Amino acid sequence: MQPLFNLIGFILCLMLLFTGCSKTNKTKKTSHYKVNVAINPEKQSLSTLVNITYIPKANEKTDSITFIGHENIMIKKCIANGLIRYHEKQGGNKAKKIVLYFENEIEKNVNITFEYDFTLTQDDAPWGIDKISNDWIELSLNSGWLPILSTYDNQFSADASISIVSKNKFEILSSGTSKKLGKNTFQITNVVPQIDLVLLGSSNFEESIDRNIAIYERKINTERNNFIHQLGNNSHQWLNNKFGKVKKLPSSKLVITPRTESGYARKNLIVLSNDISVKDTIHFVNYITHEFAHFWSTGANPLSPHRWLDESIAEYIAWKYIEEKFNTKYLRKFLDNAEKEAVTIPPVYIKGNNEIPKHAVMYRKGVYKLFKLEQMIGQQTMFLLLEEWFNVKEKNSENFLKQLEAISGTQISENFRRELSL
Repeated sequence: MQPLFNLIGFILCLMLLFTGCSKTNKTKKTSHYKVNVAINPEKQSLSTLVNITYIPKANEKTDSITFIGHENIMIKKCIANGLIRYHEKQGGNKAKKIVLYFENEIEKNVNITFEYDFTLTQDDAPWGIDKISNDWIELSLNSGWLPILSTYDNQFSADASISIVSKNKFEILSSGTSKKLGKNTFQITNVVPQIDLVLLGSSNFEESIDRNIAIYERKINTERNNFIHQLGNNSHQWLNNKFGKVKKLPSSKLVITPRTESGYARKNLIVLSNDISVKDTIHFVNYITHEFAHFWSTGANPLSPHRWLDESIAEYIAWKYIEEKFNTKYLRKFLDNAEKEAVTIPPVYIKGNNEIPKHAVMYRKGVYKLFKLEQMIGQQTMFLLLEEWFNVKEKNSENFLKQLEAISGTQISENFRRELSL
């Protein structure tokens, strides 16, 4: 779900970041980033001007705001209304904290401007995902290229003007809409609130569209695309049939990267590594369904003990799909292995324990516990619980247990609390 950059490999299937579909900012209820960035692939650098309209939470009482970004960000300007000073300090694991101090408690919108330069070499991004090079550009939360609220709970809409300073021709994709204005100049508009702004750049993106899925890659792979379209569209339809009453999963973009490292997801964008095997159906179905499920299963703070909710629920849903549409032996094998492993790894959740859950806890033990809950309350009630949970705004374990209590009673809620603590 560990500080920022060790956290990245942990949260890449992020889930947190498959956010809801409410429209933006005419009501000024969502923070907004206006970004101007010049990217130089030859120098592996970018120069950025970011204007942030920060919308504080209701009843938020603080006279400071802490952002986090990559340690290589060299700030040239930081201004804001009511700002006394700002302070930079090392955040660990390639991260830098930028703390802004204000004259008074923040009660209304704050306009903040950052201007900075930034380099991203291979040594700066050893996880192998985000990158600035002459043939591939990838920027997201993983690199910390934008200042993000350190609590990871400030979702924002964005407009970005992008120029690529290169003799090479580039195309740009993002989690929003992308418009080419001229050679290597682009306008990105992202009206759906998200925790970051994803930019993907290549000399060419070939497009393959079938029903609700558009695939973008540097070179068409027909066999793989047919595999992805068939399995992905079936999963997409099943999820909308199950959870469409909460909100409808819209058409999605899938981008195939030239690398083999892990992928990740945003609301309508899934970034995939280049090692997808058309012979490994169950693995791909599990992966794509999990990522689609994050459209609903999102909102828990990734730096908190409640992170398991987003990931375990998305993985539970993926396995329910496999159980219904494929052979149940795959689920049985997963649950048998998870049960054996469960006693060797930490509990999923104990009230008062603030440790971020490990990967194995979120993706296996937490899923196993959710299937135990299904045994307690039945599949129909379980799906009703999830529908109600997806409408809850404050995503934490105590609220999940309260929601369970409201649907199935105090005894069931207490029994499940005990299961989570074992």
